[in-house]
Amino acid sequence: MNRTLAYAIPNLFTAGSLIAALFALHQAAHNVFLHAGYLITLSIILDGFDGKMARMLNSTSRMGAQADSLADFVAFGVVPGFLAWQYSLHNFGFLGFFFFVLYVLCGGFRLARFNVMSEKNAKKEEFVGLPIPAAAGVVASFILFKELAIPDVDLKMLLLFIVPLMSYLMVSKTPYVAMNKVKIRKKYYGFIGAFIAGFLYLAIKYFPWVYLISAWIYVFYGLFNQGKLIKVRSHPKPKQVNKT
Repeated sequence: MNRTLAYAIPNLFTAGSLIAALFALHQAAHNVFLHAGYLITLSIILDGFDGKMARMLNSTSRMGAQADSLADFVAFGVVPGFLAWQYSLHNFGFLGFFFFVLYVLCGGFRLARFNVMSEKNAKKEEFVGLPIPAAAGVVASFILFKELAIPDVDLKMLLLFIVPLMSYLMVSKTPYVAMNKVKIRKKYYGFIGAFIAGFLYLAIKYFPWVYLISAWIYVFYGLFNQGKLIKVRSHPKPKQVNKT
């Protein structure tokens, strides 16, 4: 494949992710929250492909990584924060504005730390802190769930809990698995294929429920891992003494 095209393809996914997020920003500004939630979700999906395509085409570059990081800051930092503000946080005065700004700032610090750590260890199979696309997915899934599944129930106040929690988790040292680096043994291919097929069926039929539950499972998976690490550190295994 032409090298110019090989480098252009991943950047097209990055650009598509950013464009979808900017449309989401426009929709959020006009209080079309359902469309904004869908567009952020599309942005997350497109962002998941740019790195994969770059590795597949052997076209990874520092410039591409920096462009992806800037796009992620807008798409998953600024836009979900503004969506949360427009949807609910503006009702709570300074506190709501503080949480909006906090989310954006924490997203920026999360990406900066990720870039520094990636340069030191590109093969690391765990993220330190909640990935910013996952945080955006939690916000988007909540709004889509609220609008599609329970439109008559007023749960907007929950964003006062969700937004600061996502902000904290992004800059925390909570370990999260890097899904794109999980290695699956061949003997599990059939099971994984059946699981994906079942998941897609449920996702299509019960989209808002599956989206919300999946997002929070990932969040709590990291917290569960953090709990195990704390337990191991506080109760280290005693050293075995050789009695011979």
